[in-house]
Parts: sequence; C-alpha cells; structure tokens
Amino acid sequence: MKKIKFDTVLLFALVIPFVMTFRIGPGITPYWLFGIIFLGLAFYILLDILNLGQSTYDFLKKILLWSIVVIVIGSALFSAIVVRHQTSPTYNVHDIILQQEAAVKFLLHGKNPYAVTYFGTPMENWHYSDTEVNPALYHFVMQPFYLLFAVPFYLVMGHTVGFFDARVPLAFLFLVLLFFASRLNIEEDKKRQFITLLAFNPATLGYFLEGRDDIFMFAFLLAAFHFLHNRKNVTSGIFMALAFVIKQSVWPIFPFYFAYIYFQNKNLKKTFVQLLPFAAVFLAIVSPFVLWNPKAFLDSTILYLSGNVAHSYPVSGYGFGMILNQMGIIKDVHAYFPFWILQILIGLPIMAGFILWQKRGNTISRLIISYTIFLFVFWYFSRYFNNSHLGYLSMVLITAYFWPQDTKEV
Repeated sequence: MKKIKFDTVLLFALVIPFVMTFRIGPGITPYWLFGIIFLGLAFYILLDILNLGQSTYDFLKKILLWSIVVIVIGSALFSAIVVRHQTSPTYNVHDIILQQEAAVKFLLHGKNPYAVTYFGTPMENWHYSDTEVNPALYHFVMQPFYLLFAVPFYLVMGHTVGFFDARVPLAFLFLVLLFFASRLNIEEDKKRQFITLLAFNPATLGYFLEGRDDIFMFAFLLAAFHFLHNRKNVTSGIFMALAFVIKQSVWPIFPFYFAYIYFQNKNLKKTFVQLLPFAAVFLAIVSPFVLWNPKAFLDSTILYLSGNVAHSYPVSGYGFGMILNQMGIIKDVHAYFPFWILQILIGLPIMAGFILWQKRGNTISRLIISYTIFLFVFWYFSRYFNNSHLGYLSMVLITAYFWPQDTKEV
C-alpha cells in the first residue's frame, strides 16, 4: 500500500485550523467555499494513493497546491479587505497599513512622508493604547521602496475599485515569494513542503492578513538568494538592495552576504565590483529622500527605533528590554537606554564566529542561518522584540532548512 506523503499531512494540518479560525467570506459563512477547499484537500490525499506516473503525479500536485493556496488565502484576504471597506478604515489592520496608505498619498501630493505627522489620517483613530499616543504618528519608519512599490497599486485601484488597500501589493509579493520558492532546485516533495510552510506558516499568516510587512521585504530577499545560488551575483545584489530599501530588519545580513561573495571570489576587488549594483540601487532610491530632508529621514528611520528622538518607539515585546523594565532598571519605556552596548558586546563575537563558520563551508544555507541567529540576538537585545519578529525568524529558518546544498558553493 502506498504511503501518504508528508507534504499532504502538512497541508491538511495547516489549512484546516486556518479556515476554522479566519474569515473566508465577507458575509455569511460560505459553506460552498468550505466544500471546494475540502474537496481540494481530499484530491490532494487521493493523489498519494493512486497509481500515477511520477511526472503526472508531480504536475497534478503542483496544480492542486497552488489552487488551494490561492483559494484559501485569497478568499481570506479578499474578505478582510471587503469587510474593512464596508465598516471602518481601521478594521482588522495593523497601523503600518494605515501609515503606508497615508504616506503614499502624501508623496503623490508632493509632501515628504518622513517630515509630516500622521494626525488627521485614519491612523490617528487606530487603537494603540487607552492612555498613550501612538509614537508612529510622528515618524514613518519604513524605507522608501516600501512606498514607491505601492504607488502603481494605489493609482490603479483608485481608478478602478475606488479605494486602495495596502495589503494588495503585499498579496502580490506573497505570490512572488512563493514563485521563487517553487524555483528551488530540490526534490518535488520537499518543494511542496517548503511552499506549504511559507504559505500557511501559523507564526506569520495572521500578521500577513492584517498587513504587517515582513513578507513585503522577504520576497525580494528570497529572490536575492535565488540569484546568488545561480551565481548571478550582480542580479542578486539588485534584489538585495531592494530588500534593504524596504525594511531595516534585513540590514544585519550584510556582513554575512559580503563574506559569502568574498569567500566565493577570493578576490576583494572583484567582490566590491559585484556589489556596485547593490550600492547604486540603494543610493538611487534612498538619496532623494535623504536630500529632501536629512534630519526627518534620519529621525524616522534610525533614531526613532533607538530611542533618540522625543517620540521614540518604546521598549516593548518579549526581549531583554522588558526584563530590565520588570526588574526596575528601565523605569520609563519611552526613555533612551544604551542597548547598542549589549548588541555590540554580544553580537560582534557571534558575527565573527558565524563568518568563520561560513568560511569553512561557504553555502547559502549557512549564510541564511548566520543571519537568522545574529538577527535573533540583535533583536532580543534591542528596544523591541515583537511577536511578528518571531514569525519572521521562523520564515527565514524554514528557508534555511529547505535550501539546497549545492557543492559548487563550498
């Protein structure tokens, strides 16, 4: 008797709790949609049992998997967008979505999104606290490409459906992420497991539906890994730069990324030459906003996160900062605290150790693992270490696990 494959078990185990937890229709529970999803899962199981040729089996499984992903997650996201539009701009979305939508509008009207406040926008009505004002109303923390990429979606939706929901470009990049996952040169069974875990990862999916932006950046980062794996270092650098000009959480990868390319080339000059497109793209996108208002850009994207401005991001989450707060060492979560000392004392030896580990076996898998653990430590000893950060780390670790061990990389 043929055995059920693990990717089948995994898909069933992750899809069922999702459709039982999240809305998959904007109105009355669409039981016909449950029926379609259950039918798809049943056929997915049946394919493991039927006596099919390998190529036919793999093709049908691929079609079914993508269909289930699009139907399940697409219906949940569509429902969330429709219900939000029918009720309130702040309904079931994260404040970063509200801020992105307002920032794009500011940009198209010639206002610097880093130099304005967000009072008077729907973000002001988003529930941050019963007693405190959301500090993000004073600062736009994301990098410029997070706005620029969304502009075409804003314009098209504004001239078609009449409103813009910033989760639409996020959904597009979600599909891009899965596309690059499907391009991995690994066994088809493992590829299906990888796609399933990325799509239905319980540590990230809820945050994705409310619009948190980790997938927005990670789609470009995974593309950079893909081209790096295929020894297209210049193209990889372009996609890596695009990830860098979306969200700062990718920045700690740079020493490991540089080390990987250097250990591959064994030539410092060639390494710098291959990284020129990375630098050019990064500077081309960031420079106009820096020159527009250097202080506003620095305050919002750097100093806001480190506690060096009047309205800083507070010490929060699940990291060492909250331990210090509960011990009474940090009495005011809004005040400055020199977390950078801890990050250097603990982070630098870890960085050095992982770069030496990469040198002994220069693979992309080791590059990803080095970045993940270093980022884990960096975040844990920063002002904030939030739930979505843990979800992002799980997504990167999943990628490291499934990444092919190409002997050409060693």
